[in-house]
Amino acid sequence: MFGNLFKKKDPIEKFWQYFIDHEKKLYNLREDDIEKIYGDLYRLINKVNNQLTFSTPVALINGKREFTIKASSIGKNFPDVIRLVDAAPTMEKFTIIAFEQRNDGEDGTTVNDIMLTRDDVFFNYTYDQEYTAFYLKLYIKGFEEENDDYYQVTFDLLELVIGEYVLGTEITEIEFNKFYIADNLLPINDLAKILDTIKLGK
Repeated sequence: MFGNLFKKKDPIEKFWQYFIDHEKKLYNLREDDIEKIYGDLYRLINKVNNQLTFSTPVALINGKREFTIKASSIGKNFPDVIRLVDAAPTMEKFTIIAFEQRNDGEDGTTVNDIMLTRDDVFFNYTYDQEYTAFYLKLYIKGFEEENDDYYQVTFDLLELVIGEYVLGTEITEIEFNKFYIADNLLPINDLAKILDTIKLGK
């Protein structure tokens, strides 16, 4: 009896209850409201997993706003993203999306002062069919090994090119290198096609 009385509310349930309670303000994205609401949502999503993040674009699609829950491209976070999205209530104003999606309409990404476009990154790879292991070697214009921002902006660009879920589940290992010359290297835009071809060949 007393165990049920003092049972803590599930953090996923708390997150969506807050979202529903503030759905109108989240939809309208008024600057006066959004800083506090986003801060509260981040605190609540951190109770589920402190590496999860979210985003929502300004543009509406068919009158609805997209709300994407992301795993920070870390595979061990994927089950929590799926659990959170699966628990989302049906809402009139929102479409809830699991993982950052591939976006062919975006050409590049920026982290602090570092910007990378699709023209700045090349690659080659090896694929071990026996273990279905895909080893990706990246060659990045301006890459500085000691600058962590280069790793983050490159991961963000990879999410644009192949999507967060594919990045976290189909790439076994990534090696980062400074770009010197494009001989025997492929443009990063070819990566999705190669992964699709490998998947079809399994």
